[in-house]
Amino acid sequence: MNTKIILSLVVIFAVSAIAVGGTVAYFSDTETSTGNTFTAGSLDLVLAPGTPLPFSVSNLVPGQTGTGKVTLTNATGSIDGDLDVKLANLVENENGCVAPETAAGDPDCSAGAGDLGLDSFQIAVFVDVNKDGIWNLGDIKLAYGGQVIPYAEQNYLSYSSPRNTLDGWNDIMAMTAGQSVDLVINWQVKSTWGYSNYNQNIIMTDSLGFDVQTSLEQVGGSGGVTE
Repeated sequence: MNTKIILSLVVIFAVSAIAVGGTVAYFSDTETSTGNTFTAGSLDLVLAPGTPLPFSVSNLVPGQTGTGKVTLTNATGSIDGDLDVKLANLVENENGCVAPETAAGDPDCSAGAGDLGLDSFQIAVFVDVNKDGIWNLGDIKLAYGGQVIPYAEQNYLSYSSPRNTLDGWNDIMAMTAGQSVDLVINWQVKSTWGYSNYNQNIIMTDSLGFDVQTSLEQVGGSGGVTE
């Protein structure tokens, strides 16, 4: 037989074998997962001013005290958020020096040299988790230097100058969706004076002010007012 014919037959058989092999059927089954969607959650911190915060107090005298609060709510959000609080934009003014201030040894009577924050005016800040108006079990103290201290670890409030709290308090607690807490600020003007070279009269006419900033951030995340 001609060699070319033999080669042609081999090619035909090979193609036929491939064609036959391609018709072999195996069992199969196909299923589809439909309707896959992704929706972002939300955080919505709502601040409701309380009484009498924002503060507007005049004619302060040594021994005077007061308190105020704001209510913080993770309102229409759908996810939990870490609460941050910060005192910002602290401003102290001298407002001129009257004679008793000068006689008391006020070291600086220039406009921005107020002395209330030096030793006299102090605050104690806490989160009233159960909103009962009382510092008790379950509440969280916001102490100087950014300390966040549960009542169970330290069951007393401590006062300090606003100057010592400007770093703020990070990740105080995780507020669940819909949860509401009160941020309470107690304040006092000390009746005793810690400096021997001048007396309490140096705070006469002086003023002090600050803003209270609050934020919620996704639990474990960053971007709040303290970052």
